[in-house]
Amino acid sequence: MFKFILVIFSSVTSFATLAQNPDEVVNAFFEALNSKDHEALEILTVHDMKIHSLKLGDSVTISSQTAKEFIEGIKSMPEEVTIFEKIIDSDSIISEHLAQFTLPYEFYVNGKLSHRGTNVMTLLKTKSGWKVSYVADTRESF
Repeated sequence: MFKFILVIFSSVTSFATLAQNPDEVVNAFFEALNSKDHEALEILTVHDMKIHSLKLGDSVTISSQTAKEFIEGIKSMPEEVTIFEKIIDSDSIISEHLAQFTLPYEFYVNGKLSHRGTNVMTLLKTKSGWKVSYVADTRESF
């Protein structure tokens, strides 16, 4: 039983710990998000990561989340709810210690398109590797 649990834990977070460059970290972040792997998300982000969201519609609403709030939100999702953030394209600027990605996306809940928009992600190269430090996104609902 212990070996089985260890194998599951190892496979769940392995893509997060193997991410070595900014592109791999971004890919691992969305793999973790889509599988609701809060442990991997904690590995891939700085502890004080911030998220700002612009909800687009008749008016623009701005909201923000801390890393803790974001991860708690993922943890609290019912098991039967599936989420999938499909990245449409990727544009990046990468320097020695800083990387920024612009990522148009579509977000699905239980297989149905919920909203779409653009993510802008900033990564920092830390002593423990590349980490997501900031996310800003737009959300256009249907």
